This record gives sequence, C-alpha cells and structure tokens, in this order.
Amino acid sequence: MKLAELCDVSTSFIGEIELGKKFPSAATLQKIADALGLRPFQLFLEEEDWAAFERYKVLTTLSLELKERITEDLNSTIRRYLGGDDRNREPPSK
Repeated sequence: MKLAELCDVSTSFIGEIELGKKFPSAATLQKIADALGLRPFQLFLEEEDWAAFERYKVLTTLSLELKERITEDLNSTIRRYLGGDDRNREPPSK
C-alpha cells in the first residue's frame, strides 16, 4: 500500500503490474523506481546484471570523452603543421 501511495496510484494497479496484467507509463515507472530507491533500468534486470549495465555506461562515457580529446588533439596538430596555429610556432630567426 505504501508503494502505491508514494507513486500516486492504486494498490490494485500495483498488483496488476506485478502480475503482468497492466503496463505502467514511463512516468509511473520512474515514480516506482524513485519510491524503491532504484534507477528505472533496474526494474527490468536481474540484480546480478546491474553492475554490467553500470560498467557499460561508464565505458561508453569514457569512449566518447576519449574520441573528443583525440579529435581535438588531431585538429590542433594539423593546424600547427599547416600553419593555422601560431601558439606553438617558433619565432622567425633574424
């Protein structure tokens, strides 16, 4: 009953969700996850799979950050060697 109250739905609706008779909206799923102290994906995975999902998310984020840094470094190097970046050029000799 407390879960239903926290989610602002009826206890029968929670029961029907548990039995697979009803399917909550994304907003209701978020409320259920919040009430249980979970993230929404955790409602669909077995507990032993949660860590794998988290590792995948961390690796994906890391991959994107590395791609951005590599692209920035490559662009900087290309500009420097093509003369478009004066920061790392040696001053002309007199």
